[in-house]
Amino acid sequence: MPVQDPIGPELTLAPSSARPSAPRLAALPPAALPELLSTVAALPYRDYIVVAAGALGAAIWVKIFNVLATNGTLEQKLSRKLVHTTTGPLFVLTWILFSAAPSAKFLAAAVPLANFLRLFSVGTGLVNDPGLVKSVSRSGDRGELLKGPLYYVITLIAATILCWRDNPAGLIAVAMMCGGDGLADIVGRRWGGGAKLPYNNAKSWAGSAAMFLGGYLLSYGLIVLFCSLGFFTCYPASAMLSCLGGIALAATVVESLPINQWVDDNVSVPVVAAVLSMLLLPQPAEAAAGVAAAAAAAAAATVVAAPAAVEIASVAAAARVL
Repeated sequence: MPVQDPIGPELTLAPSSARPSAPRLAALPPAALPELLSTVAALPYRDYIVVAAGALGAAIWVKIFNVLATNGTLEQKLSRKLVHTTTGPLFVLTWILFSAAPSAKFLAAAVPLANFLRLFSVGTGLVNDPGLVKSVSRSGDRGELLKGPLYYVITLIAATILCWRDNPAGLIAVAMMCGGDGLADIVGRRWGGGAKLPYNNAKSWAGSAAMFLGGYLLSYGLIVLFCSLGFFTCYPASAMLSCLGGIALAATVVESLPINQWVDDNVSVPVVAAVLSMLLLPQPAEAAAGVAAAAAAAAAATVVAAPAAVEIASVAAAARVL
């Protein structure tokens, strides 16, 4: 059974013997949980504090890359893509700090929602912010803020509200968009110039390889972390690895297609990843039901076998007497 708040002050992880016996990808013993989680769990107004800290941390993180780009330490394009690659996974990691309250996911979504409102207001001209336009857009046109960057935060909002911590589809969608698509652009620009894809000269074999590996590994890492913390039932390793491989391959193919002028990668890649995750992976409720059904079948077999064993023992005892 999934544990909704494994770090809450009123709830602790059950001993391993009391948890479902399904094969797991990995397991982190309760003693290995970071001290930070226990500290956060005991805070009053915990969710509001996490939201405020997350918003402040996101602003500082983006500011760091803007400074590095301004002083010439990083190229502007590389700085922008590093923000793209890292911000989403870091935001998803803050999910583990929230409580099990039904409102928690909506509070968590407030962080990308604030970025959505900022991008929308500047992109439409309601607010003048040349610094934001320069740091986010490629050409300096504020209208670009209403495309890829806006779709990026919409994906984070959707993953938070629709999937949250109990459905791996959201984790996989974010991982493919950030670790996959973001890394593909970085690697493709630097090492993909000499080997372009035959059907899309704007994409390279190196970028597609980075897309596949980055999305695959980040998805695996996030799922291992969340299932180890008890947010959903872990999948058998063989099923997980094969399904993630298929999802990463499909997302890589979609990212490589020359359709970016019609459908942005920040839409196509996470949507394909999320849909395939729902289709290929048993969903948490189904996985838990499968574990429960297996346990019930084992119990029923024990009940049926017990009288038969008693009868056999009686017959054997009677035979010995005779």
